[in-house]
Amino acid sequence: MGRLMKRRRAIVSLAGAGAVGAVLTGAPTASAVVGGVPVADGERPFVVQIEQRDEDGTWSHYCGAALVDRRVVATAAHCARFAVSGQVTIRLVLGRADSASSGGTVVTSDHFTVYSHPQFNIATNTDLGLIVLDAPVTQTPAALPRAATELRPGRILRAAGWGRTDLESPDKPSRLREASLPVNVFDTEGGIWDKEFICAGTAERRVAPGDSGGPLFDAKGPGKTVVYGLVTGETNTCTGLFTNLADPALWEPFRAPLAAHGLGHVIPH
Repeated sequence: MGRLMKRRRAIVSLAGAGAVGAVLTGAPTASAVVGGVPVADGERPFVVQIEQRDEDGTWSHYCGAALVDRRVVATAAHCARFAVSGQVTIRLVLGRADSASSGGTVVTSDHFTVYSHPQFNIATNTDLGLIVLDAPVTQTPAALPRAATELRPGRILRAAGWGRTDLESPDKPSRLREASLPVNVFDTEGGIWDKEFICAGTAERRVAPGDSGGPLFDAKGPGKTVVYGLVTGETNTCTGLFTNLADPALWEPFRAPLAAHGLGHVIPH
């Protein structure tokens, strides 16, 4: 990545060193939300945990995601692309706030199809993957924003994920946690980064390594949640960088696949 990687660590830390790092060869690690609070059972039914099958056959946290239709889960392209290529085997866990407990809905890979943005590049607003389920789930999905929605700096949104809550500690609580994050003016540093990205968070309240694919959302009450972005990473000038789901161009590669599944209505308009 030449000059880009020399100027900063790029969008590497939120998915582990490999997933959005220098060569995109590894898989995401466990997630973290710093400065957050525990989420009660059933409070965020649209927040999805993606698990990967480990070499010993057990399952562990892989990425976050958001249910945006009863048959569509949105996550980061840098998570989805490894499933598309067969480098990891994943499953979806819905309706389970505590990953150490049972319950909820588990959907295995033989019951969904994974798509990843074909032009994904860390410097552009293209970090989107979609998982289309064969059958609808019972959990209530969140809505997507209207196309071209703009978020004003200072607006408070929320991010949610599982895992570490302290950047200096390897401990990872199993319960879903969320934090309130202010939207910030995004410094593209002379056009190095796409201006369409959303920047949100502070040093004390932020997403952190491995939180990839998790939602940035506004919860106004039951059935009134809107997911505006998905965790993609960080830059030297932004502690939390999110794919902007209101960007119409982001959805172009997914129009045909979603239409083929009878789900063209999912795309923001």
